[in-house]
Amino acid sequence: MLLKLLSYPRSILATLLLPIHTVISSAAMIVVTFVYPNRWLEDQIVYFWTRVTCWMFGVKVVVKGWENVPKGGYLYVFNHTSFFDIFAMSGYLGSFRFGAKIELFNIPVFGWGMRRAGILPIARNRREEVFKVYKEAEKRIANGERFALAPEGTRQHQETLGSFKSGPFIFAINAKAPIVPVVVKGAAAIMPKGNWIPNWGVWTRTITLEVLPPVDTSAYTIEQRPQLQEHVRNLMLPHFPDAK
Repeated sequence: MLLKLLSYPRSILATLLLPIHTVISSAAMIVVTFVYPNRWLEDQIVYFWTRVTCWMFGVKVVVKGWENVPKGGYLYVFNHTSFFDIFAMSGYLGSFRFGAKIELFNIPVFGWGMRRAGILPIARNRREEVFKVYKEAEKRIANGERFALAPEGTRQHQETLGSFKSGPFIFAINAKAPIVPVVVKGAAAIMPKGNWIPNWGVWTRTITLEVLPPVDTSAYTIEQRPQLQEHVRNLMLPHFPDAK
């Protein structure tokens, strides 16, 4: 009961501090990428931003299936229910960059930091622009970079698996990049869509990230994209009994 009572002021304080923490982390990313571009150092800034955010709100992260993470460039695909999907994965699944909706890049300092970090700007209603971004990212995957995209396209209101959009799978086929499915459990309870104060009334919660075996895309053509899309979704589906 005491921890529950303490969680309310904790969550309010952490919510007020998060923008400050984000601005500091974003400014550090901007400075580092201009003065001394170094991927390892940039990753440390990402880890600092995301792990401290999880700590501020009492969020623990457990990773399962590390042995399934391949070497070289690949694409994570994950079920998306909360902003804490982003914090958990960015903090605890190694070096990679997300695709984020382009509107976030208009936020002063934070948006500039995202661009400098190499986050992919996704204009969800402008298909041609999205595929231009994917085309440019193909070279980065060939050089060993990793990315993460939400195939559902947007956050779901419940911890379920929505229908998949084609973009991430076209990207993976063109880039000849393995697809690594990630099942995220627990993030929706921390900060569901439409909620702005994480972990309200709960002192601590755990997010579980389960990395499933990678899917080789090299044998797939663009015409076979629907089969690849269905195959990946079917791999994730057993983890969501209520999904169809």
